[in-house]
Amino acid sequence: MKLEVRERPHDLYAMMVLSTLLVIVIVLIPDVGPLRVILGLPFILFFPGYALISALYPERPISIESDDPSRSKEDDPEDEVKEKKGLDGLERIALALGLSIAITPLLGLILNYTYEWDPDHLGIRLVPILVTQYGFIIITSIVAIRRRGNLPLEDRFEIVIDIEMPGDYSTADKVLTVGIVIMMVLSVGMLVYIIVVPREGEAFTEFYVLGSGGMADDYPRNLLVGESRSIFIGVGNHEHRAMNFTIVLSIDPTAENVTVPSLDDLTLSTTYRPSLAVQVKDGSTLEIPCNFSIDQPGSYKLQLLLYRGERIYRDLHLWVRVFSENDLVSLEDRSLQFFIAGPDIGSFEMPARIEGSGMLELTLGLVNEGGPSMDLNVTIRIGSPDRWISLEGDPLTADLTTTDGVFFEIYLTGHSSVALPLRIFMEEGAHVLSFSLSGPDWTETIQHDLVVGEG
Repeated sequence: MKLEVRERPHDLYAMMVLSTLLVIVIVLIPDVGPLRVILGLPFILFFPGYALISALYPERPISIESDDPSRSKEDDPEDEVKEKKGLDGLERIALALGLSIAITPLLGLILNYTYEWDPDHLGIRLVPILVTQYGFIIITSIVAIRRRGNLPLEDRFEIVIDIEMPGDYSTADKVLTVGIVIMMVLSVGMLVYIIVVPREGEAFTEFYVLGSGGMADDYPRNLLVGESRSIFIGVGNHEHRAMNFTIVLSIDPTAENVTVPSLDDLTLSTTYRPSLAVQVKDGSTLEIPCNFSIDQPGSYKLQLLLYRGERIYRDLHLWVRVFSENDLVSLEDRSLQFFIAGPDIGSFEMPARIEGSGMLELTLGLVNEGGPSMDLNVTIRIGSPDRWISLEGDPLTADLTTTDGVFFEIYLTGHSSVALPLRIFMEEGAHVLSFSLSGPDWTETIQHDLVVGEG
């Protein structure tokens, strides 16, 4: 069977129809991804160059006599001086691919300069690129059709598809030829399948926590009993299918799960753990605002658990310290907090009496929640000292008397906290223990009544 395209430019008509079909698909049914890929690749990589080549060279390869008087017939072995005009099919395909790779970026460069005219609609965007490329293909195709139609029928570019087996082919040659054709068809089909249906990547789930501002900082570290603080819990699904998860907040792994409708206004306790069931679509990320408080003082590992079925799939945690009103001095105008706690930052009740050697172990905490970096001075005394002694070491160890006080200096950066272990020795008697924190032009003091020995 022999198919010949010469009288009418069906190749150019087909190219215009496919380009128009791509525009319709993108505008009316943009969700059909495979069809967009199949039509889009030749639209970008072949059609512009083929339309331009067809407009420049509408004729088939023909030979014409040269008009160059400098050439003589003796130069031609057949006593005829001829030149080639037009391009054959293979040359057109090669030039079409090369020109398309040059034309598409050039059109994009031109579009780049239109951005200033209308930033919301022009520039390198899908619609301007689609319209520009489509217009170039249609205009050059119309020119090519007109130029090809003005040529005599015998001089027009022709496409001949002959699928008949030559008569001199043996049976083995025919079988081999059919096999090659089948392999080529399968290879093209496999290539189209790989492009349209790409291999799925690694399946995984993102699980993260953000601070109150929706960024990876400003996490709640220190709070009062019953004080509500905010975080955002994020779940990103890359499992290639919709997933059902359960989010659990816990400060005690032995507590009982309690289902809640949302993570808003939660009170965390050592007796129960709030849990929320969520569904996340494939390729989607869900960020859930969470407001929580803790009902008793202490130092806690706040766990954020993501369950997939009955097992823990992802695990995050924050360390938080919860104070009663008497345990914490908050310098809100300076974004600074100052607290005294037990030696393990878990016992927050300062003792009223200590027995034995008169040694008091405790922790002094400083929290800078967003303020500027600063140099701070900390002083500790039990009377009216006339001499001050600088503290060094880890832990900081001090011998306090009514006439000797101690001090140390610390540099606290923004968005940071420190917990300094202290070991203080005092003589027997009733004392007023004072801790003072000083900045460039301010001082804050925490005082505590303490009896050493029998009193």
